[in-house]
Amino acid sequence: MRKKIVIFGLGICLLAAACSGKGAKENNSGNTVKNNSGSTESGEKPQKSEESEKTDEKKKTNTKKEQEAPPKKQEEAPPEEPGEELSNVPEVTFTDYSQNIQDEDSGALLLAVTENCPVISIPENKAAAEKMNMVFEQQHTANETYIQEDAEEARNAYRQLSEEEAANNWSGYGYGCSYKAVYASTRILSIMAENYEWQGNAHPNTWTTSYCFDATTGALLYLSDIFTDKAEAEEIVEKHITDTITKDPYKDALLEDYESYLADVLTENVFYLNDKGLVVICNPDMVTSYAAGTIEVEVPYDALKAVMNPDYIQNQ
Repeated sequence: MRKKIVIFGLGICLLAAACSGKGAKENNSGNTVKNNSGSTESGEKPQKSEESEKTDEKKKTNTKKEQEAPPKKQEEAPPEEPGEELSNVPEVTFTDYSQNIQDEDSGALLLAVTENCPVISIPENKAAAEKMNMVFEQQHTANETYIQEDAEEARNAYRQLSEEEAANNWSGYGYGCSYKAVYASTRILSIMAENYEWQGNAHPNTWTTSYCFDATTGALLYLSDIFTDKAEAEEIVEKHITDTITKDPYKDALLEDYESYLADVLTENVFYLNDKGLVVICNPDMVTSYAAGTIEVEVPYDALKAVMNPDYIQNQ
């Protein structure tokens, strides 16, 4: 999972390039954007062999996940300066695209899809809202492709079953991409995406990603925008991650070689800002086992003040 998370960030350079005004951005991998909400694991489904699961997991990493990282930011493009602070915080609503895809012949459930899409409104700065909305519209378009791929895999798997197997063991596959706004101010809008994909494995493939915007411009923020000294900031963040995961309730879930992956946790698509500090998302199987779930590590602004762009420190 860790290696696939690292590979993941190499892909989605196209996702928001047109709307962030930043072109493409330096790409680190991060975690994937899939899983969280309810799964369609009800009922038993024919289980795949361990070798088959690993092959499928690698395939998913090299397709869907790697296309969900933020776009690269062109090195020659100067950072976009923050705009005038808003009078009111952005409003976020959601368009529901959830659906059940059924087999055309039998009517059996092939794929249960849970998906929503953020719609951001900023009456005083419609251009900034349009930039942010385009990011999610493009991701929704990408999701539609992934959903059709998963539906086709489910259709093939279902039609290989005997009538008895289909009646007793088939419950359909599952795909989810669920967004939620986690912080909104007159300068920052942070949105998290909880994702899952289940294809009959022992557990769903799950991951969380995040989008942190400058609400005054609509620009997607990168680590180089947030930090004035990125290297030192990464050291501070790594220390806070270590302090969190080596204590209860996570210490017993540490992977044997977790220390060699600590530096890979903080990437462009797994951080956001809130009223207290920078939050870093540690996805399952990165430094802790799947059973530990998604871990959010909050690094206070006080700890980052010397290495952080003051424009993005909240509640000063």
